[in-house]
Amino acid sequence: MKRDVVSVRLWLPRTEVLGVVVDAPERLVVRVRSTVRRPCCSDCGTPSGKVHDRRDREVRDLEVARRLVADARAMTVNAAARRHALSWRLVNALVVAWAGLVADRRRRQRCRVLVVEGTSIRERHRYVTVLANGDAGEVLAMVPHRDAQALSGFLAAQGPRWCKAVKVVVCDGSKAYKAAIEVRLGHARHVLDRFHVIRWFAAGLTAVRRDVQRRPEGSVPAFDPEVFRARFLLMRRPDKLDAAEQSRLDALFAAHPRLKAAWDALAELHGLYLADDREGALAALDRFADIYRTGLIPEFSDTVDTFLAWHNQILAWHQTGRPPNGRIDRTNNLLQVLRRKAHGFTNYANFEARGLLLT
Repeated sequence: MKRDVVSVRLWLPRTEVLGVVVDAPERLVVRVRSTVRRPCCSDCGTPSGKVHDRRDREVRDLEVARRLVADARAMTVNAAARRHALSWRLVNALVVAWAGLVADRRRRQRCRVLVVEGTSIRERHRYVTVLANGDAGEVLAMVPHRDAQALSGFLAAQGPRWCKAVKVVVCDGSKAYKAAIEVRLGHARHVLDRFHVIRWFAAGLTAVRRDVQRRPEGSVPAFDPEVFRARFLLMRRPDKLDAAEQSRLDALFAAHPRLKAAWDALAELHGLYLADDREGALAALDRFADIYRTGLIPEFSDTVDTFLAWHNQILAWHQTGRPPNGRIDRTNNLLQVLRRKAHGFTNYANFEARGLLLT
């Protein structure tokens, strides 16, 4: 059969052009039909010469597919489908397929620093484990649940050769993740995410501040307003304060010596990460211990217990090139914005696909 010009120009093999529906500078729509005499069943693959039904299928070129994926990064799938006058299922299937290609390319590359973080796809309902390449800042996968099996299953699927290339693992203080790391990545250095460690340390100062600001029962107001208003300022490191802020804190500390001791203790714990090396971090830890032994800040007992349980993973930060946590925090922020934009997700695969493309 002689090929028509439209079939050749549009590269439509084994098709017959029935006519042009729309011929405009910005859009070309062509109606075609298959020329296959004995097509195969899409379900069982058996060839048949009988016509059971006819279905219209809309095909777009690669440039439209790229545009769809780009729009799906900036808006919901529903909005992208409405913009291009397509069904939600078609657009979502394209996004999932494209994200699969992205994930496959990223996972084939070697990963020296593996970052593990848990996040939710629906508040207090469903959670995923986010795995990212710490050097490249790329999300590798988003595995359902945030337990040992989720992390262990991903590492097992990657294979021993890929796991052997991982030298550093950065994660939060999850005992489930720790168990999986010990089994699958026992050769790698396990480092705790600095953000979570500082949050643990700051909890001691918060407990002291809440105790100090209480007034005797029956007082109005029930708390000291000056102490309460300084709650955010107290979380600032000494090197981040200007003269006016330092003067405000000095006046507060003169009235509340326990608050001064707690603030100094947190400043020394910050020194674990401000130090140039492990020896400097241990010196800051000794200074914190001197303040804690005064007995003025018993609220830091939980902080001490947590540090003793995770001290190897905390102090390993200086021995692994001081891995930053900014990239995974940025990724988590993007994922939370994505979740709010879609009003939450119920499908793990869809959330992973959107997250991979977004990051």
